[in-house]
Amino acid sequence: MNPKRATIIYNPMSGRPGRRAENVREMAGLLLQRGIESDTRATTGPDDAARLAKEALEREADIVVGYGGDGTINEVIQELARKDAALAVWPGGTSNVVARDLGVPFGLAQVADMIAAGKTRRISLGLARSNDGATGRQGDAATLDPSPGRPVSPSRYFVMMAGIGLDASIARAVNRKLKRRTGEFAYWLSGVRHFFVWRGEPFTIEVDGRCYESTFALVGNGKGYGGGFMITPNARLEDPWFEVYILAPQRNNLAYLRALRACMSGNPDVPGVLLIKGEHVVADSAVEPWVEADGEIIGPLPMTFDIVPDSLSIIVP
Repeated sequence: MNPKRATIIYNPMSGRPGRRAENVREMAGLLLQRGIESDTRATTGPDDAARLAKEALEREADIVVGYGGDGTINEVIQELARKDAALAVWPGGTSNVVARDLGVPFGLAQVADMIAAGKTRRISLGLARSNDGATGRQGDAATLDPSPGRPVSPSRYFVMMAGIGLDASIARAVNRKLKRRTGEFAYWLSGVRHFFVWRGEPFTIEVDGRCYESTFALVGNGKGYGGGFMITPNARLEDPWFEVYILAPQRNNLAYLRALRACMSGNPDVPGVLLIKGEHVVADSAVEPWVEADGEIIGPLPMTFDIVPDSLSIIVP
C-alpha cells in the first residue's frame, strides 16, 4: 500500500490539550515531505470524528489518521469498518490502549515514518448491539447514546474491548474535567471510590450458548487495557474470536479487589474468574448495568457482542 491522500482527524480536547493544533500542522508537513498530501479536521463534539471520517471517505482518502485517545479512534472506526481505506493511530489521549497494543511510536516523526511506510494489518472488530428492540442494519454502527432525551442507536464497533458492570461504572463516574487535567489518575480515583460504595449488579452472560453469572465481564478483542491491567491476555486483534473475562459474583468488594490485583500482575486467571474464547456473546440483566466500549459508555444491558473478522485495515510499525 502506498497512500497518497490522508485526512488527519483530531480531538482538540483529548488527553491534556496543549500544542494540539500545532502538532497537527507539523504532522501535515512531515507527511508532505514523505509524499503524502493531507487535510486536517478538528472534532467539535461527541461522535464528530465519525462524521469527519465519513467525509474523508467521500473525498477518497487512502488513509485516515486518528489523533487523540481511544475514544477518538473508536469514533473513526464506525465509518472505516469494512471499507478499503486504512486507519493510522496517532496517540494523543489519556490511555492510548490501541496504540500501545499495536506498538505505535509516540514521536511525530516516527508516526509520520510509519504512515509513509504504509505497512498494514487486517484486524477483527467487535460489534456491540443493543437488544432493547431498536432496529438497524447489522454492521451499520452508530452511537448507543446514554444521554437522557437522545435516541439510542442500534450498534457500535469497538477495537479493544467492551466492559460490562464494574469498569463501565468506574468510567461513567469519572470526573471529565479531572480527566482532562490529570489523565489516568481520574480513573484511579473513580476506582478507589468504587471500592467503598460499589455494589455489583448481577447479570447473565452467554458465550456461544454457554451461560454464566457475573458482575463484571470484559469482551476482549485485543489484549490491551488501561492502567497496566491485563484482563484478556490471550486476545489478539487479528483473531476471529473474543477472549471473554467473566468474574463471578463475589462476597464483598475486597474479593473484587483481589481479582483486579491479579489482573495487574498479568495473571487474571484466579478462582472466581473464567477466561473463555467465543464469537457471540449475549448479556442481559433485570437491573441493566452499563456497558463501555474502548473506554466510552455506550448504554445499558441487554446487549449482544459479535466478532467481525477481517474488517479493518490498520497501519502498523
